[in-house]
Amino acid sequence: MAMTEISKPLAPKSIEGFQLARDAGRLWLEHNAFSHAGALAFFTLFSLAPTLVIVVAVLGLVLGESAAQGEIAARLQDTIGVGAAKAIEHAVLMSRVDKTGVMPTLLGIGAVVVGATTVFTQLRFSLNTIWGVRPNPESSGLLRMAMTRLLALFVVLLIGLALLLYSVISSALGAIAPYLDLSLPGLELLWNSGQSAISLLIATAFIATLFKVLPDVVLSWRDVMIGAVVTALMFAIGRYGITLFLAHTAKASTFGAAASLVIVLFWVYYSALILLLGAAFTRMYLHARGKPVVPRKSAVRVMQEFVR
Repeated sequence: MAMTEISKPLAPKSIEGFQLARDAGRLWLEHNAFSHAGALAFFTLFSLAPTLVIVVAVLGLVLGESAAQGEIAARLQDTIGVGAAKAIEHAVLMSRVDKTGVMPTLLGIGAVVVGATTVFTQLRFSLNTIWGVRPNPESSGLLRMAMTRLLALFVVLLIGLALLLYSVISSALGAIAPYLDLSLPGLELLWNSGQSAISLLIATAFIATLFKVLPDVVLSWRDVMIGAVVTALMFAIGRYGITLFLAHTAKASTFGAAASLVIVLFWVYYSALILLLGAAFTRMYLHARGKPVVPRKSAVRVMQEFVR
């Protein structure tokens, strides 16, 4: 249902943290974030293994295949636990393209690419909903679908590059660590804080790229950076809470053989909620600054009203 948007920006005082968070939370709820997060969790079931196949290939170009697999396995185990990580590793192994002949190989690669980009196509739709835009119905549907898939593939490759950067930095820090006396007062805390800061910077850069390139909205890096920082901080803080929750809830005795699947789904569901909340925060932050939402040439505006 079309509505008329209030052109007057929010009062300057709303830039204050509490007011801005409240406005973002309201926008997040009004745009059915829980339903979108559920859809993203569902599509992840089909996209996770193909995505990791491509990420392993990207990392493998620099680190070698075995080292790339080890790096991804370590990151998965840190995030969702050993059991769920092993289940994903098995799915990745089954998704690899080991075909002979040109046509079977091309079909296999095509299936992997389509599978890997599906979840990011859904993510783009969800972000468009938060921003109040949609694809222009007068534009070519086939061309739009092809461009969306290419954009989603870019995001998949970006994941590989982000992991590669993290791996290189971690290796460099690991080489330096033996030469430091971490027993000195405060040095170990400083070292651990530095590692956390590097992880936060990489996560912020990745989220900022998602916020800039995926929605059908004209945004600058400055527009998305504050929202990306807030989202990365929410991920960093919430990671410990969700890990504790999963440790006490998603037990094998409760879910049986499906425990690993439940953990993956719940983690993706939680991550999607945080990402969409960050997008809502970004939109409300720009609205508070008096900057309107400008859709790309291939999109149109869905008029909405902000009710305070």
